[in-house]
Amino acid sequence: LADLAGGALEAALAIARVRVQEEARYLPEDIADTQLAVIAMGKCGARELNYVSDVDVIYVVSGTGPNMIPIGTRLASLIAQIIDEPSIEPGLWQVDPNLRPEGKNGALVRTLEAHLAYYQKWAEDWEFQALLKARFVAGNPELGSAYESSIKPLIWSRANRAAIVENSRNMRKRVLDLIPAEEKDREIKLGRGGLRDVEFTVQLLQLVHGVADESLRVPDTLSALEALANAGLIGRSQQEQFAQ
Repeated sequence: LADLAGGALEAALAIARVRVQEEARYLPEDIADTQLAVIAMGKCGARELNYVSDVDVIYVVSGTGPNMIPIGTRLASLIAQIIDEPSIEPGLWQVDPNLRPEGKNGALVRTLEAHLAYYQKWAEDWEFQALLKARFVAGNPELGSAYESSIKPLIWSRANRAAIVENSRNMRKRVLDLIPAEEKDREIKLGRGGLRDVEFTVQLLQLVHGVADESLRVPDTLSALEALANAGLIGRSQQEQFAQ
């Protein structure tokens, strides 16, 4: 499913380029010069997408023209519309860009330099936790590769690991508190002991111990569980229980 989503994003970007050219707001050479890389986050980034998941993405733009940012923004906006718009068949997925820097309040597209500046100066701990699953999936491969090689190392440069654990626990508690009482015992994603608890447990162990052990720096939950067991950080019975 994650590979299908990646293919849909690539196709949607191609269609978006045609639509931007047809709109004739910008010079053809400026459109051609503007490059976009789509970075998958969450379950799509970790290649563990399920059929009811949103496709979480971050957009990186590059180019030399004066309209690089507005063209990139238009392309990114069209990608979401194209993938989710009903036609002969219903839309495929909802594309969610809200894991980007500053979330809903942030710019839809940023240059690599702007991304790097944000993560170096202002990003919160949970954003580095989310970056564990970041993966280039569509658009310009050189730009996508540059994003991964520039941003990913920042995950392991955070000095205060204890703060990461405490902040994540507090965020987890806030999520649990928001679940309606009548749904707490059957909320398999967000409820206590559900999918999110397994993911957070695994990711916190990765963030704390992955600084010294590069074998733990894997994006998906099942591979991370195996790596943690191999490193002796969880028992085999715990690995099997969490995987199940």
